[in-house]
Amino acid sequence: MAKEFLESMIDRLREHGLRLTPQRLALLRVIENLGEHHPSFSEICDAVWKDHPHVSQSTILKNLGKFEELEIVRGFSFRGETHYEVNPALHVNFVDTNGRIVDIEDEEVKQILEELIEKIQKKTGVNAKDLLVMVEK
Repeated sequence: MAKEFLESMIDRLREHGLRLTPQRLALLRVIENLGEHHPSFSEICDAVWKDHPHVSQSTILKNLGKFEELEIVRGFSFRGETHYEVNPALHVNFVDTNGRIVDIEDEEVKQILEELIEKIQKKTGVNAKDLLVMVEK
């Protein structure tokens, strides 16, 4: 990810009145480096602890929760563990044969997802905030 990611996330924290603590900065840097591969909570913790072993697991979890509120990351459950992603666009998370999660961003797929959301909303009367699609064979 580009340097702009880190700068824009720092700006977002400040816009919401949150201080940029050393722990938050360390976590943002890890997300910047690992974000495209949908890291699990334990992978994020391990990466933070490499350079900042004093940061507690609860601090990491609390800050990831804050980051979710600010839409910096999105957490989702996969194979019994929470994973995080930074891609806010409507897309499919495709699981390859190695268990790696890959973003599929395709206009035709996006259109199908938008139609699916619309159909679900019409049938249920529920307004969708989000749709999580995981494809695993």
